Amino acid sequence: MKWLTLPYPLLQSTKYKWLFALLSGIFVYVFLIVFEPFGAAQSISYKYIFLAGFGVSVFLGVATTYFILPKLFREFFHSEKWTIVKEILLQFCCILIISAFNSLHNYNWWRNIDLYQNFFIFLKITTSIGIFPIIGLIFFKERTLSKRNIETARLLYNQLPPAAVEETITVQIQEESVKESPIVMQLSEFVYAQSEGNYVKIYYLDENALVYKLVRLSLKKLEIQLEAISQIKRCHRSYLINMQHIITIDGNARSLTLQLEKVATSIPVSRSFSKADFK
Repeated sequence: MKWLTLPYPLLQSTKYKWLFALLSGIFVYVFLIVFEPFGAAQSISYKYIFLAGFGVSVFLGVATTYFILPKLFREFFHSEKWTIVKEILLQFCCILIISAFNSLHNYNWWRNIDLYQNFFIFLKITTSIGIFPIIGLIFFKERTLSKRNIETARLLYNQLPPAAVEETITVQIQEESVKESPIVMQLSEFVYAQSEGNYVKIYYLDENALVYKLVRLSLKKLEIQLEAISQIKRCHRSYLINMQHIITIDGNARSLTLQLEKVATSIPVSRSFSKADFK
């Protein structure tokens, strides 16, 4: 599933790690007292001390997960490479560790039980309690952060100056053969396109030098592909230009030509256009 490979924030703050471990332990202790699941309602001596031991076990399990494991497996815990699937694996490790602490606490209280069997019993209990909240929390947190990041990106985009916004526009040109990979470049790199029969020459900047690529595609189809980009305009039956690269507009109403940046020859303009159309 693609969702599992999405980036996810790794908890790194020491303060919040301790806080998360403490709150997890307190939550489990209160949960056992209030709801009394799995035989917690049975009358035993020092009942609340016994139940508090499970809260301490959860605290130790979470603390071990977030403080010890990152030191033992440094290559695995890279925040920039942290994903949802890694977070799920971490939480399952946390369940295993908490189950081990719970079984040790229970074994220490009741000596007449099998330690290994006790571990698997608590693994089942801990998993049944923790699996759905963990998956639900991860999903909710990922969705919430995703929406927040999209909104932040939109706000930042709107604050960009016009030149910076134009720089982020991507030109993508797909040849008639879908087997060929599309040609992708920034809008600022595209200079103009010239019709060559069933082909079109794409002139663009590569390391600030003007180069071209011959593509099997009609100029009309190229115009349709790029119609959403207002800066690219059909100025002649044989030419598409990027108006960002216009240096001068020469001639009169009967014969206009455009001089483009780094282009030695002038680009002809159809009589249906005026100088105002390129300003």
